[in-house]
Amino acid sequence: MLISSGSGWRNFSQKLFGAALLSAALLSGCASQGTQPVAESDESKAITGEPVLLFLGQDTYTIDEYHRTVPEDELEGVTLYTGVFQQATNENFPGVYTPAHWDSGIIDFQKTLSDFPSAALAIGLAFTDKPVDQDRIAKEIAEGKFDEPITRFAQTLRDHQQPVYLRIGHEFDGPWNQYHPASYKAAFRHIHDLLEQAGATNVKTVWHSATWPDKSLGGERASDYDHQRPEMLNDWYPGDDVVDVVGVSVFYRDLTVWTYTPPDTPQRAQDQLLDFARAHHKPVMISEAAPQGYRIAELSRSPIMKNEPVSISAEALWNEWYQPFFDFIDDNRDVITSVAYINTHWDSQFMWHCIPGGQAGQPHCPSGFWGDSRVQVNPLIRERWLKEVLNPKKYLQAGKPSEKK
Repeated sequence: MLISSGSGWRNFSQKLFGAALLSAALLSGCASQGTQPVAESDESKAITGEPVLLFLGQDTYTIDEYHRTVPEDELEGVTLYTGVFQQATNENFPGVYTPAHWDSGIIDFQKTLSDFPSAALAIGLAFTDKPVDQDRIAKEIAEGKFDEPITRFAQTLRDHQQPVYLRIGHEFDGPWNQYHPASYKAAFRHIHDLLEQAGATNVKTVWHSATWPDKSLGGERASDYDHQRPEMLNDWYPGDDVVDVVGVSVFYRDLTVWTYTPPDTPQRAQDQLLDFARAHHKPVMISEAAPQGYRIAELSRSPIMKNEPVSISAEALWNEWYQPFFDFIDDNRDVITSVAYINTHWDSQFMWHCIPGGQAGQPHCPSGFWGDSRVQVNPLIRERWLKEVLNPKKYLQAGKPSEKK
């Protein structure tokens, strides 16, 4: 069902951006009347009348493996990552021009885009791979010190011609990234301006929140990451004029895989962000999502802070994570217009590996426990996943017109 070049692709592309623009316009109209869209049934929840765009990632091998083992699902969107690391042009944006590897899968933009020429592209754009440098790099981006490589990158995205969802400084409010609100916003705005100057009209800028519920990881700067603080989101927001889409991470909605009770809850923070998007008339992208703490092949569940798995049935796994996840999308289709799922065997990648009994932050479990989120490795999960994502009334199908009435 991949779309051939020509009118089929143009129609698909126009659908993607037309839906986003109409979504924003209708949200604006609802807000101006002092009301929020209210749906009586699932069929009327998507205010654009168009299905949700599904991305899959997050590395080249993961994408290839899904395509090979799940041939029923042609990929409408793919997710990859890169970053602004050094001022020298040839040392920036790894993976875009030559393959890159961060112990989390190979990133090869050229191969992936060649293999899936009609797929929309979602990009996580980091400001360096060293957290201690994040604020410095953000400031230097805003000062124009990276204009040459960023402009080249913008031109590259423009020339791809398919829709691109660029998550600038993704998960800006994740304490692990150590961004600062002022420099982050300035960098975001400057990158937006360079995209505009390059004529990259196919690129949508995404302001992507981690909605992490535990501000304490921020240490002395905990208030910067406190989603319960009324002005927190406003402090980080670059502005309506430069943000096209609001992004949110959804690795869990409740505390099932947590070993302690954080100051906030994932659900409250996520719901608050969606309300923020509604107030600003912006469509929402679930920019990163996966059942963290679960192993689909092994059928187990573990706390995300420590690798201590217990057995679980496929039915229970679906009911604990996937069903609430899809319900969350359906219940908020007035704003959610795109979703990026991470279909990865986290255990096999060194960055995410956690030894048995390992605790988050320790040398052999640096990023906590992630597991295995590949939907194709269990028959029940695979079947139900496909029943959901191949439903043309809910999800955009490459090469197929919408059947939504």
